[in-house]
Parts: sequence; C-alpha cells; structure tokens
Amino acid sequence: MAMHDLDRSFFQEGFRLMARCPLCQTRYQPSAAKVIAEKEDAYLLHVPCVKCKSAVVALIFANMFGVNSVGILTDLASDEVLAKERQPVTADDVLALHEAIADGSFTII
Repeated sequence: MAMHDLDRSFFQEGFRLMARCPLCQTRYQPSAAKVIAEKEDAYLLHVPCVKCKSAVVALIFANMFGVNSVGILTDLASDEVLAKERQPVTADDVLALHEAIADGSFTII
C-alpha cells in the first residue's frame, strides 16, 4: 500500500511510539509492519515480533493533541485481523464432533 510523503511521516511518528514488543522488549522492525486498514488520519497496523512471534495490532491516529497509538497484543496473523466472524456452532456441529470422538475418527492432539 503506497503512502504519500506526508502520510509516511505521520506513519513513522506513530510507529516510533510503539517501538518495542511488550512481551520480550525486542525492537520492532518497521519493514515487518503491515498496514491492514487506513482512513483519513488513522492507520490500523499489524506488527509482528521477530523474536517471540507475538504481534501487536495498533491504531495510529492524529488528533488535535498530536499523533497517538493504541495497541493490543495478539496471536492473530495480519490476514485474520479483519476476518469476518465465523458462523455460530450449531447443535449438529456438537453432535458431529461427539460422534467423531466416540467412533475414533477424531483424535486429540
């Protein structure tokens, strides 16, 4: 996703605010960050940690107080972040799982 020069400085300032992994304190690699959504003065980023393999999904945005970021630790891959909700589990799903366990066709890892 291409960013204009003005957008790039905004992005870099926001990324600077969350420079290290909250779990292992490894410095994030800016080249590993993926913009998964953008709107006006905001970016939604997926930033994986190369050391511990966790990731942060962060919202970087600008308001009258400057550039801010809010992030949450996750184990989701970047393509899973915006995935639509899955269908709810039905009674038939539960029965099928029960039967698979009972007849041995389903094994627990």
